[in-house]
Amino acid sequence: MSFKDWSCVTTLAPEPASSRAARHVVADWCIAQGLIGDVVDTLLLLTAEVVTNAVVHGRSEVVLQLGRHGSRVRVGVADENTRLPLRRESDPDALDGRGMALVEALADAHGVEVQPLGKVVWFDVTTHLAPVRSARASA
Repeated sequence: MSFKDWSCVTTLAPEPASSRAARHVVADWCIAQGLIGDVVDTLLLLTAEVVTNAVVHGRSEVVLQLGRHGSRVRVGVADENTRLPLRRESDPDALDGRGMALVEALADAHGVEVQPLGKVVWFDVTTHLAPVRSARASA
């Protein structure tokens, strides 16, 4: 499965508000793709977690990428830091530290691609639906 041709690429500032901006981008993209239901909630949650990690640990602009191959959606989040994300055991009372655990639990696949100037953390979520026409195209 190849995701060389992302259908949506957005650059976000290295600031906390980028997590919210990323959720809006993903929500709009899902509407355009005709995706609804729990899969959208999962995409929004995992995107927010991975973008937050990139902002906090990447300390650079964040590039959000979205693509679809059949019933599988891939989200990629790139930053300029080559340090790989680690799943850590978090204090149950802590307000953070659960992002990668959520990705592991909810994504159908996930990984990291190291690049010359950073990395892309990606995850896939299966929609369980055949590809659909864009909602905008049918209007």
